Amino acid sequence: MEMDSLPNGNSAVSAPAATINPTHTTPSSKLTQLTESLKLEHQFLRVPFEHYKKTIRANHRVVEKEVSSVISGVIDAADSDMTKDDVIQHLTSLVARLQGLKRKLEEGSRTEHLQAQRCRARLDYLESVDAENLSEWSNKR
Repeated sequence: MEMDSLPNGNSAVSAPAATINPTHTTPSSKLTQLTESLKLEHQFLRVPFEHYKKTIRANHRVVEKEVSSVISGVIDAADSDMTKDDVIQHLTSLVARLQGLKRKLEEGSRTEHLQAQRCRARLDYLESVDAENLSEWSNKR
């Protein structure tokens, strides 16, 4: 060990200086970064996927409700002692319900398609991020 004179005039024993490379990251910090990145990517995809599932469930409930109602209406019309005109009117109302169901399902289908496109767009974006763009992707988030 040798004595060096410091700029303020003090003498100190100099130890070999440890060089720290600021661009080099330790494996544990990379793992932490990766874990945080995966959490954010999970959230990035989870939101549109949950909306997609919610839309599908809502459409399914509408179908179940309307179809069971129409089936029970047909059974009631078959079992009852209605006049021919009453049966025709009852069946016409059931057809109108089915047409309303068709309209609701068309709207639901468009909504499902939109949600699926959003999920696909986010998946494509996450797949396009490679190792070179990872730092840019991290900065965007």
